Amino acid sequence: MRSVKDSIAARHSVRAYTGELLNADQVEDLLDTGRNAPSSLNSQPWRFKVVNDATTIGWFGQSEVSRKQTWLAQAGAIIVCCADLEGYLKDSQASAFYYRDNNLMDEEPLQGIEKYVAREKENNDIARFGAASMNVGIAVSFMMLRAVEMGLGTCWVGMFNEQVIKEKLGIDPNMRVVCLLAVGKESGSAEFVRNRKAMKDIVLP
Repeated sequence: MRSVKDSIAARHSVRAYTGELLNADQVEDLLDTGRNAPSSLNSQPWRFKVVNDATTIGWFGQSEVSRKQTWLAQAGAIIVCCADLEGYLKDSQASAFYYRDNNLMDEEPLQGIEKYVAREKENNDIARFGAASMNVGIAVSFMMLRAVEMGLGTCWVGMFNEQVIKEKLGIDPNMRVVCLLAVGKESGSAEFVRNRKAMKDIVLP
């Protein structure tokens, strides 16, 4: 089995799939990995809608959905990764109360957490979405690395028509779609170039 470091090195954005659908065990494995990701104040705002029937997967490749990213039609599954903004706030508040009631930290950091939660309560949905989506991103990253371990490829897709997708799949209007995660067996073994900045370019003096 690959180490985490090996999985990170092997992960790349896959845009060519065999069309073989993921089975129930594979889907559950990926979702369970996302479920176990960390989140701020244990808010766990991620919600996932799994699409793994060929007809609906094919629909994602249309212009009105993804600006005609036709390669999506061959994925083994598409996971619509959403942020529950109401749940994010509610669970953040619950954690802050729990920390206070059980004396889990010193007063000063606890006050900082309570101010953060109060600010999130007053924030508009756009600001709240920014905070919640960071947590969703952590869960999706975990799922992407687990997919590598399972011999699958993934691609984070950020170009999509959110409203059309929510209406088609019956997703609660109060949910926000953070990204689509295409998953499946890679078609062929195309070489990929990992173009990353040098260490000196990312570490501040």
